[in-house]
Amino acid sequence: MGAQHESSVGIRLREVVKHFGRVGAVNGVSLELARGQLLALLGPSGCGKTTTLRLIAGFERVDAGTIEIGGQVVAGPRIHLPPEKRRVGMVFQEYALFPHMTVAENVRFGLQNYAGDPGRRVAEVLEMVGMQGLDARMPHELSGGQQQRVALARALAPEPDLILLDEPFSNLDAGLRVRVRSEVRAILRRANATAIFVTHDQEEALSLVDQVAVLIDGRVRQVAPPQQLYRQPADRAVAEFMGDANFTPGVATGRRVECELGVLETQTDISGPVDVLIRPENLIIAPAGADSPTRVRNILFFGHDQLVTIELPSGRRLDARMGPAYHYAIGQPVQARVDGPVMAYARES
Repeated sequence: MGAQHESSVGIRLREVVKHFGRVGAVNGVSLELARGQLLALLGPSGCGKTTTLRLIAGFERVDAGTIEIGGQVVAGPRIHLPPEKRRVGMVFQEYALFPHMTVAENVRFGLQNYAGDPGRRVAEVLEMVGMQGLDARMPHELSGGQQQRVALARALAPEPDLILLDEPFSNLDAGLRVRVRSEVRAILRRANATAIFVTHDQEEALSLVDQVAVLIDGRVRQVAPPQQLYRQPADRAVAEFMGDANFTPGVATGRRVECELGVLETQTDISGPVDVLIRPENLIIAPAGADSPTRVRNILFFGHDQLVTIELPSGRRLDARMGPAYHYAIGQPVQARVDGPVMAYARES
């Protein structure tokens, strides 16, 4: 059973630490990813995402902790395998294609130590990424999305144990980004690849992967599937980072919390003073009589939806996410209720 479990692990980090001078860039990162799964390393700028990726790739040495890839320890107190020995494919933010090489030559470059037929492998991966027939093109003749797929083909060509992608969609315009990331996800699925994305974009992370690891101040605060991470953030810091979040004070007893919006059901047992997390899509508002003390204070219209800010009798302001068909006016009296159970966090003293 143990051997079977070990063989199913794509990558494992145990208490990995990296300091630059007195600055702790990575402060004890631990995570595990099964073979064939996709994981996003998500967090604000400066949280240690790219440093963690560089440690996994072998571009930096760990100060403490261990890294295993495909069951092999590649980094630890007395070991540091160089990048070329780690069976890791890398897709950089700027793609890093060689401008003087054709598409096929770029892909073939990663096959210098490949045991099989390089020509056949180039053809296989170009077909896998939908670039067959374009093998003689030069990088400058390709669109941004095509360059992205060539970079991915080059990373996949040597059949690595792990693919690392560092902000791979940040150079694409918004419309193309959604389509290309969907294509990249499908390609990685077909290749049964184990992959780690680094991103600061929550929507990108939630829509792309099987697991999301949230890094804050060089530590993993939570690793969970996207839906669980969004609906049940481990703490207030994760909740605030993962999408829009309203917080209101309350007092909890078991699975109930009393706050300005009434008595609400909580997702977990908790007692005492708490901060209640209410996602904007769970805050339901409706028109009310002129005597209602709750009023609309701001409206941000985005086309596909709108964010309506209301002010409660206490003066606290909360955001409600609504469809585009609802029409409210600034100053309009409304009533508010919460749909579904909420998360509550012990209030920091």
